[in-house]
Amino acid sequence: MSTQSDHVTFTSSAFPVEPGEDEETNPGIFGKALASWVAQKLSDRGIPIIELLPEDFGRIVIVRRKPFMLWVGCASLDGRHTQWRMFIALELGLFFGRLLHRKEGQRQLDRLRDHFQAIVAEIPGVTDVEWH
Repeated sequence: MSTQSDHVTFTSSAFPVEPGEDEETNPGIFGKALASWVAQKLSDRGIPIIELLPEDFGRIVIVRRKPFMLWVGCASLDGRHTQWRMFIALELGLFFGRLLHRKEGQRQLDRLRDHFQAIVAEIPGVTDVEWH
């Protein structure tokens, strides 16, 4: 599976952790409030949101499922409640998916990247922003 991503880490106390939310992910991995905020910000910018899901590493905001997956990952850093990481990912699938959908996938990833970078600047009380 082919994956491309952009990644950012930052500090913000704007995303409260709900008791027990890490039961849906892994112990000490949070991000439910952050994922909800990201979904709302993308939606406000005209990006339709398909679904928010828990994953082992945190939460994902699914922007597109077919013919390729496009999503934003959100998670806490090392069990901390104010340090976060986010990244965008494009999954083109197997050989034919990569062959048939590479250009459209890249175009959609570039579009999402522009919105992603803009909303990072809007994070309430954000400090220590580092792009990777």
